[in-house]
Amino acid sequence: MADTLRDLIQSTQALYERFGQTPQHSIVKRVFEEEVAELIEATEEGLDHQHIAEEAADVFVTAIGMCLAAGLDTELLIRQAHAVIAKNNAKTHETHAINEYGKIARR
Repeated sequence: MADTLRDLIQSTQALYERFGQTPQHSIVKRVFEEEVAELIEATEEGLDHQHIAEEAADVFVTAIGMCLAAGLDTELLIRQAHAVIAKNNAKTHETHAINEYGKIARR
């Protein structure tokens, strides 16, 4: 995953550079919200898996844009992705349960 995430980060950075843009929070936030709404709509329709995957990837790209706009070190993003993987892999039925909101949460 690290290589895929790193490639996506580099591609996103190159996209901004190619258009001579520095990600600005207010702009990237609006685009991110649009992309999340499109993903939600695609999953609610639920029939076209290719479309859902495309919208999810767009959310990933715009989330990276949000991080770039905030000045985040992208290596920190990669390390945090690995930390979340480890944290999720450590969750068991003994340590976590599904709460009243449908979220997997600590017991």
